[in-house]
Amino acid sequence: VVAVLLCASPAFAERQIVDNNTAVTVDCKKDSEVTLVGNNLTVTLVGSCTRVNVTGNREKVTGSATTFFVAGSHNTITAETTDDITVAGSHNTVPWKKSGKGSPKIANPGKDNKVTQAP
Repeated sequence: VVAVLLCASPAFAERQIVDNNTAVTVDCKKDSEVTLVGNNLTVTLVGSCTRVNVTGNREKVTGSATTFFVAGSHNTITAETTDDITVAGSHNTVPWKKSGKGSPKIANPGKDNKVTQAP
């Protein structure tokens, strides 16, 4: 007799926003991972996402995510809460307000980026 055990895996939702010159609100409970591919996007995160990837240019993101990865240029990411920030692009600004770890892990291999704690 062979028994098969099926385990439910947690739902994982990823949302890709491929657009230009638009404003979007993302519900992080439904879409825990977000990838932005476009230019001149304004994105508001509701709740806390697992990961936000910013690959476009001149994007404005406000909200919370465990991890922010920024590869584009001239973006502004206002991180309400985050534990990990990587800025590989150039001329990006990332003010962060708080972290569950005291302060986030920051990697800034890009050029002319500003990652600072906001008041």
